[in-house]
Amino acid sequence: MKSLAIYILCHNRPDDAKLAILSALAQTDSNYDLIVSDNSSHDDVERMVQQNFPEVQYVRRQPMLPALEHFNRCISEVSSTHFCLFHDDDLMAADFVQQVRLAITAFPEAIAIGSNAFIETNGQLEARPSFLSRHIHEVIASDRDLATRYFGRHQSGIAPFPGYVYRHDMVHSLKFNAQEGKYSDVTWLLRLAALGKIIWIAKPLMTYRIHGGNDGLVESRRDRLRFLAYLKKHLHSLGTGLLADYRCGFIYKTISKSADTAHPARWILARKFLRRYRWERYLRAETWRALLQRALIKKMARP
Repeated sequence: MKSLAIYILCHNRPDDAKLAILSALAQTDSNYDLIVSDNSSHDDVERMVQQNFPEVQYVRRQPMLPALEHFNRCISEVSSTHFCLFHDDDLMAADFVQQVRLAITAFPEAIAIGSNAFIETNGQLEARPSFLSRHIHEVIASDRDLATRYFGRHQSGIAPFPGYVYRHDMVHSLKFNAQEGKYSDVTWLLRLAALGKIIWIAKPLMTYRIHGGNDGLVESRRDRLRFLAYLKKHLHSLGTGLLADYRCGFIYKTISKSADTAHPARWILARKFLRRYRWERYLRAETWRALLQRALIKKMARP
């Protein structure tokens, strides 16, 4: 048994899964276990793995599981000290394992380690990586710190969820909560950040591929409101400023741009909130500190 287990979570995408598996097998550091966890509704991925990667450990989930239960099932099976839940439509850089292992050595107390990424949108690589940093490693010391990087105004990007590696003894009892909807990956990370440090590696170690099949591209106001409820529930640790930032960027700005004439009261409420929010936000010293920090990061960022 190796100290790192990499799960490639598959669902009905044999061609993408093949590329993801090849990228995982091309690591410069081979000290890891690779498991293909197939949660497909048909046999295409299974046939592809049998034909191309007979030596790779393969697990078929039958009957097919809901997506979040698939995550939870993999976590329950982990026996290594660290594990990664990688997605079948993304690609690992050849030094992913090597750089993660260096970060684990530098930050042995970290509950999770995420990496920067190149962003590929519908086959085209974007000019800048997923986040910008002036440091080799970004240290996220609290759930408020992490939430601010996700939802605060004037931030410089995030580490994509599929690139995270977790310390098993600190997370094995936690589970993804299906009741929190499509943003349950973020609430999962916030719970981890409340328990221990999260480290982001500034070097891009994966290609995060955005395409028409990504669930994140599908708008769900219901799930946005579910996440708002989560922020309210944890207001004591996350703060009122973040709650206002989230309402602005992810709810009221969307409503204010909407042409939904069936609910004019919502539109009026959104416009009123945004006017008040802008005045209050730019009267705070923290806003100007964040703007200065972002400008410095853009000027001096790694890579």
